Amino acid sequence: MSSAGWLAGGLGLLAFVAAFPASAAISAQIPPECGSLSDFEAELEQRLVNVSAAETTRVTLTPEDAGYQLVVEAGNQRRELHDASCQELLHAAVVIALALLEPKREETAPPAPEPAQPAPAASLPPPVTKAPTHSRPKVALGAGGGVHWGTLPKATLMLDAEAQLKWTRFGVAAGFRYLLPAETRDENGKGARIGALGASVAGLYEPWTRLQMRLGVATYRLSGSGLGSTQTDDGVAWEVSPTLGAAFVPFQRAPFWTCVALEGQLNLIRPTFEIRSYNEVFQVPLLSGSALVHGGVVF
Repeated sequence: MSSAGWLAGGLGLLAFVAAFPASAAISAQIPPECGSLSDFEAELEQRLVNVSAAETTRVTLTPEDAGYQLVVEAGNQRRELHDASCQELLHAAVVIALALLEPKREETAPPAPEPAQPAPAASLPPPVTKAPTHSRPKVALGAGGGVHWGTLPKATLMLDAEAQLKWTRFGVAAGFRYLLPAETRDENGKGARIGALGASVAGLYEPWTRLQMRLGVATYRLSGSGLGSTQTDDGVAWEVSPTLGAAFVPFQRAPFWTCVALEGQLNLIRPTFEIRSYNEVFQVPLLSGSALVHGGVVF
């Protein structure tokens, strides 16, 4: 082929590429529960087909305490929106992106011929701004069970119910506990069968939405009866213990939540059980602990 032929072919290829519309660069981060990432990117790319490829549109949708946060960035502009429904925010993302990129598209468009009569100026959607949010306390109710060791002679089943009042990161909790009775015997066959009913109060701190730390106090009313003795009298004693614990939330979808928790106790008051005219058969140790699984709702 001659030089003139190569030159004509190159100019034709350049004209074809220049005539092909470029699509805007799109970057999106969407949680799975909010919708399909591929469907959203396809819809957004179709709506923004006439925007210059140099314009990059970033859409980020992330969960937060009160719902979800939407951030749309186009060029050097940024808009932020908050809502409890991530699906509504996903629909709003397309409108916001068009509102940010529309002025730039008008600047690059060729000037239109002047009409005979002046046309009213087109109004653009107002910029979306973050609505003021008011912090309100949340109420959580939960119940669960697990294993407790130390307060009674043997490790035993623990059942509890609790209510929590939480602000952004801090809160308070109060609840009731029941320890299934356990028994102990010495080499002479004498011992005691002891159960407990208690209550707890704690302060809460959440450094992360799925992690909760707590510091509080628990008190138990221990009731026991003698074993291997002719005496049938029952005994009652009280235990008071500061507590330190932590809970991890593996599942949380409003209004439901679950958690696994560990708690340790320092038994400052250590009750003792004994059989009269015989000997001591049990004393609460210095340390106790619990491993629990909880579930509940939050309002």
